[in-house]
Amino acid sequence: MQPHFFYGTLCHPPLLEAVIGRVPQLVPARLEGFAPHEACREGQGLGFPILIETPGAVTRGVVADLTEAEAERIAWYEDGYDAEIRELETGAGSREAKLWLPQADRWEVGAEWTLGDWAPKWAALKTEAARLFIAEAQAVGPDAANARYHAILVRAASILRARAAPMAQDLRRDLQDGDIKIDAQQTAYAKFFAVEDYKLEHRLFAGGMSAKLDRAAFVSGDASVVLPYDPVRDRVMLIEQIRTGPLARGEPNPWMIEAIAGRVDPGETPEEAALREAGEEAGITIARLIEAPRYYPSPGAKSEFVYSYIGIADLPDEAAQLGGKADEHEDIRAHLVPFERLMTLVATGEAGNAPLVVLALWLAGQRAALQRMAGVA
Repeated sequence: MQPHFFYGTLCHPPLLEAVIGRVPQLVPARLEGFAPHEACREGQGLGFPILIETPGAVTRGVVADLTEAEAERIAWYEDGYDAEIRELETGAGSREAKLWLPQADRWEVGAEWTLGDWAPKWAALKTEAARLFIAEAQAVGPDAANARYHAILVRAASILRARAAPMAQDLRRDLQDGDIKIDAQQTAYAKFFAVEDYKLEHRLFAGGMSAKLDRAAFVSGDASVVLPYDPVRDRVMLIEQIRTGPLARGEPNPWMIEAIAGRVDPGETPEEAALREAGEEAGITIARLIEAPRYYPSPGAKSEFVYSYIGIADLPDEAAQLGGKADEHEDIRAHLVPFERLMTLVATGEAGNAPLVVLALWLAGQRAALQRMAGVA
């Protein structure tokens, strides 16, 4: 057995169980000369700690004895850290254990970190992500899984939102235990997105179970879409950018007219994502979000779920500009379009994507009320 010292998120027993498959005996211990601080990137907390050498400081944690296989899983999970053997103090005296220290200059150093502050925001998300990570590491290797860790976090957050707020059920089948049987699930492809193969059976409407089916799902995270609308000027902001989907289909011109959109990042709400994307893609501030339909755009093959909003905004002529995040290689042009032209774009098919069509039709139904609220109708 190999003793390991945990001082951060792995002190949370459900997360440790998700990584190694069990909760071992956890013995309280302390490490002198180090303090835990939150790891950050570009000033944003990443939801886990790093140890910083600090004279006089004490880091409290736990020691656990792990098997060789369990220690290997910990090594998969501790990407960006280097293992060292250090002497710790426990209630039974001193002992040596392996701990993980951050690689030099890997992350920025944030505020001091405590498990109690971390747990309310991150515990459920990081635990779900750990389960997904270990499954992917076993399927495609730990290096490939670590390269996709942000995407894994995005998916974990989507799973938690789906559980917390499932779709309404009135007309649909009343799901019972045993209605779906998944015989096998494999990851066929995993990079920015993933493709999963399923072998499954399901309950038939006529009774009994289906034959064994071979199905695939294109797995991506939840997305937020916002259509900025200025009720005083009665116009919207649209963005334009090149899109790989139309290019792959053979569309002669793959530049698309769209609403502002982006993935919901780990640790943020769909509303926060919509506001963030409005700033990143178009450089504008949304004054108020009005919830529009939520939906699966292509449920036969994709796991993506869309949160959509009308965003009340001030849209003067100078609001239209070039935008996008350079580090994500986004090249975006904004257009200010009168409402009537928006509906023409929908009618001609130039606004040829579901999120924009849904929001345009939703705005058509809300437009008069929004103008009355703005005092212009």
